[in-house]
Amino acid sequence: MRASSLPRQSGPSRRQILKILAASAALPIGIAGFRLFGPQPTFHEWQGQALGAQASMRLWHANPGHAQRTLARMASEVARLENVFSLYRPQSELSRLNRDGMLSGASRDMVAVLERSRAIAQASGGAFDPTVQPLWTLYQSHFARPSRSGPPPAALEVAHSLVDYRGIDLSGNAVRLATPGMALTLNGIAQGHITDVVADLLRNEGFDHVVVGLGETRVLGTHPEGRPWRVGLRDPEGATARTIELVEEASATSGGHGTVFDPSGTHHHLFDPQTGLSAHRLAEVTVTAPRATDADALATALFVAGEHRAPSILATTPGARAILTRTDGQVVRL
Repeated sequence: MRASSLPRQSGPSRRQILKILAASAALPIGIAGFRLFGPQPTFHEWQGQALGAQASMRLWHANPGHAQRTLARMASEVARLENVFSLYRPQSELSRLNRDGMLSGASRDMVAVLERSRAIAQASGGAFDPTVQPLWTLYQSHFARPSRSGPPPAALEVAHSLVDYRGIDLSGNAVRLATPGMALTLNGIAQGHITDVVADLLRNEGFDHVVVGLGETRVLGTHPEGRPWRVGLRDPEGATARTIELVEEASATSGGHGTVFDPSGTHHHLFDPQTGLSAHRLAEVTVTAPRATDADALATALFVAGEHRAPSILATTPGARAILTRTDGQVVRL
């Protein structure tokens, strides 16, 4: 048979293959492999709420079905943890503890958060204190009717007398509050814990490029482009004031503008456990740390404690950093 009658090659020539491989060498190995030999990876996202805050999860994966099934399982995990930490679900573990003053058979999640709460409370000299819930209840009921001043001094004294993290008695999986009327809010740490639980599960599932934003933010790995993740920080009006870059770490922000009781913002939800009044030493604090639980609680602690105590409190958590915004708008990085 003459050479001209031989059948033409249906596949790429050796030269074409070399060109393809040379072009793909500029891509990250994982992405190049997917593009050449498998489905194209893309982002898959879930949006909802966690403990009353807007929440989202974002995964980079090539299998849409697997990614969506995983997100559904993570959403179920968020719902399970809300049944532990929610103040608004009557049968949550936290609601039962506040109502009864004791909780037997506390879940591992509740025990873990209470243990970490007490540790950070002690490390911060009480600036972080989960027993401030009586103050929240007092301020909320007082400002339910228009008022230009804070709660009456006598009522404030009663609520303030119930604030003391040392009154949390934790023995095994049994929790008891020392004084009748004591109550806890874990909103300053539980969102971080939920974020960590979900992020750890996703890592165990083999997801390498992840952003978990469940009230606080934690990222796994880098952005698929090989750069750090960029997380926007919002100002009181909701606009993006600045961005920070994260790789394998978490961030949390605390500011009095989060929940205000009066139009002036004098009275807000971040109480100083030493006085029973709203803290005003700083305008806002953002903390980055390896885990969201620590970033969450430390952001509250630093906001309450103020700039002069921030370095010593940060030093108790390896890898923690902070951005402090002073009341005059100046920014300090620690």
